[in-house]
Amino acid sequence: MMRNFTQMLIVALLFVLSTTTNAQESVLLKYGFKAGTTFLQETEVLQNTVQSMMGQEMKVIAEIKAVNGFNVESLSPEGNATVLMTVKDISIHTVAMGRDTSMQYSDLKDAARIVYSPEGKVVSTAKVDSSEAASVVNQLETGNLIVLPGKEVKIGESWDETKTEVKQAAAGAPFALEMAIDNKYTLAGKENRNGKEYFKITSSGTVALNGKGSQMGMEMFIEGNAKVEGYSLFDPIRQMIVYTENDTEMEMSIAISGPQNMTVPMTQSIKTIVRVK
Repeated sequence: MMRNFTQMLIVALLFVLSTTTNAQESVLLKYGFKAGTTFLQETEVLQNTVQSMMGQEMKVIAEIKAVNGFNVESLSPEGNATVLMTVKDISIHTVAMGRDTSMQYSDLKDAARIVYSPEGKVVSTAKVDSSEAASVVNQLETGNLIVLPGKEVKIGESWDETKTEVKQAAAGAPFALEMAIDNKYTLAGKENRNGKEYFKITSSGTVALNGKGSQMGMEMFIEGNAKVEGYSLFDPIRQMIVYTENDTEMEMSIAISGPQNMTVPMTQSIKTIVRVK
């Protein structure tokens, strides 16, 4: 009887110890940029849009794929990395109003020199070159990284990100936008994938946007709100986010002022997957 009780007690203590050890495990969450290294970023965006105009509902399905190259040119004494980002290939497939359209851009010359902090924040961006696909590149926001806390984080701990982004109207993006972004990240634990062990970071957030623009002689005003849920995988050896998957649900309203005034309600469901190789 006593022997059985002792064995049960040992098992229970081992379970508690292993759970406590796992909960206290931590990892340094920052990017390990190294001068002279290169990596590829593959992005897939699947977007379903439904909008109502003059009593008619219009659905648009779009799939966008892009491959970008990153060349870490140098590191500053503060740890900031100067990276030359080049857009290599983009493909677009859309289905709308009974039309099925595909476009392919290869061997593009679009490039930008970006300075990142060790946390992945963009310190500065300078356009190096652009191509006929510049309007698509502007919408994809290539070059953005998941911003990390830049410190040791224990499994189970969370951190917040609150920021306001202002975007100017550009080719392919007729709206000048202001976006209030609130994100919460949690180091959820570890995950094995393809024989490798990663740290999993879950995320949830909201985006409130408003903006204005003009097109074809009409003034347009936009308001919207979105909820974003997703996760990322951090490679502790490379010190790099190597996979991110986000689902976004957005509701927007576009007020159009011109020869004919109208309001266009719109909903969007967007899945974004980013792989780093």
